[in-house]
Amino acid sequence: MSCHRFVQALFALGIAAALSWTAIAGVPDPCDGVSETANTSLARITVATGVTAPVFVAAPPGDTNRVFILSQSGQIRFIARGSTNPAVNTLFLDIASRIIFGGERGLLGLAFDPDFATNGKFYVNYTRTPDGDTIIAQFRTLDGTPNTLGDPTSEKILLRVDQPLANHNGGWIAFGPDGYLYIGMGDGGGSGDPGPGCGNGQSLTTLLGKILRIDPDGASGRNPDCGLDPGPYTVPFTNPLDDGASGNCDEIWAYGVRNPWRNSHDALTGDFYIGDVGQNCFEEINWVSSSSTGGENYGWKLFEGRHCYNSGAGCGATSSPAGCSPACSDPAPTGDPVPNGTTLPVWDYAHSGGNCSLTGGYVYRGCRMPSIRGKYFYGDYCVGTVLSFQVSGGVVTNPQSWGSISSGLAVDLTSFGQDAQGELYITDEGGSVYKIVPPTGELEVSGTGAGDSLLLDADGDWSWENLSFSTMIPFPTYRVWRADVSDGVFNVGELFECIHTTTGTTWTFGGDTSNPPVGGMFAYIVTAIDGSGTQTSPGGVPVRTLSTAACP
Repeated sequence: MSCHRFVQALFALGIAAALSWTAIAGVPDPCDGVSETANTSLARITVATGVTAPVFVAAPPGDTNRVFILSQSGQIRFIARGSTNPAVNTLFLDIASRIIFGGERGLLGLAFDPDFATNGKFYVNYTRTPDGDTIIAQFRTLDGTPNTLGDPTSEKILLRVDQPLANHNGGWIAFGPDGYLYIGMGDGGGSGDPGPGCGNGQSLTTLLGKILRIDPDGASGRNPDCGLDPGPYTVPFTNPLDDGASGNCDEIWAYGVRNPWRNSHDALTGDFYIGDVGQNCFEEINWVSSSSTGGENYGWKLFEGRHCYNSGAGCGATSSPAGCSPACSDPAPTGDPVPNGTTLPVWDYAHSGGNCSLTGGYVYRGCRMPSIRGKYFYGDYCVGTVLSFQVSGGVVTNPQSWGSISSGLAVDLTSFGQDAQGELYITDEGGSVYKIVPPTGELEVSGTGAGDSLLLDADGDWSWENLSFSTMIPFPTYRVWRADVSDGVFNVGELFECIHTTTGTTWTFGGDTSNPPVGGMFAYIVTAIDGSGTQTSPGGVPVRTLSTAACP
């Protein structure tokens, strides 16, 4: 070619959507501008410090500019994407005066309305002062738009549940794929579910020990059944135990849980994961396919994990409490559900090595790490470990422990969370929030597998991904590299020379005054340097070759 400069299509600004995202006219894909990375290891970056008892991380649908942090003490704060100071955040809502804070009580759950961008509605789960009841309430922003702060005077109490004791409040709320609000309720506290008969978990006339499903807008469905001081919600007619007034509590979606602490729906498949904290012996994760119509009995207090529970027999119990049915057999047979009618967990683990309290999490469906997608991440509050597995055909496969994330992490791993791009976060009760990221050396400014390539000519400016914004890792420096492809064919092993260093994410192409030889071309790539001097990968398969000569 005789043109003065031709740049091969090496650089990309978008990726194929990784989340369960359907393109809508005028609505940006949340993965736009994020480069995929071919990493198989993980790291963490601190994104917030000094937060009082953080217990959750979330973001409104489609809001890729903010990450919201829930404080058990009664506040919701947000941090700006790309912030380089973890100590800086913005107070969004403060309802500390309305809650009891301490132990397992406080502000415990947050869910943004699927239409938050147009109605400014969000929902919280908190323990009310002075009576200790669980409150599910709706709030709005000050002007009903997504860009103003939460209005503490806008509270509408939807549901109140009497809590007989101070622990096992549950606390999780989230909208499911069906658009209804799901609520995790603990068994009422104490030890061994002291509710009447076989406990609250097995009773269908109480909301304790349950997963609930309601329509918070009350658009259609049956009137509230078992909630106290019911607000403007309704119960979907398709709830599995719906039988009208009296009888079963129509709000119940599933039952037989002890203290479901952090549950989630897979953003791609809709499968449902329940992280249920055990008594003294076993922690469990329940799973059910998205095809489920609800009504599962997850076994508490007949089972703890996949094992019989009987308070008098300890961890070696071989039968369920006297007079309780369905009967327990131990070891429990595999299957979903087992023949006696209970749905046993897909995964459980014993209290060994310091483990004592499960923290449920999410299936990763984020934009950046395709090799990690499909893994369900969870942890243990007491030892701070971060682990994962995958479910295939209803069976756990590929269990892993991620020491690269949890190494050096303080114990008290209180929660996992997600941002609007499906990237994962973890919270530490001591006051810090972390984002799970690829190691710097495996990140790419321009990821392989990106959806759109960028063709450049001599007259345009070149812009690339702002890696500091998208990862929240500070990257103060970018480097532009050029390969002289003299024969006009880009081959493996072409050597890239560093020709430009910048603190920005745009390079005026006229800054390269050189021209390729006739019949040849120039190819360009970009890398980024973090605060420790570690450089991102230049990408490619195999990885592109960089010169060791000094950069200008």
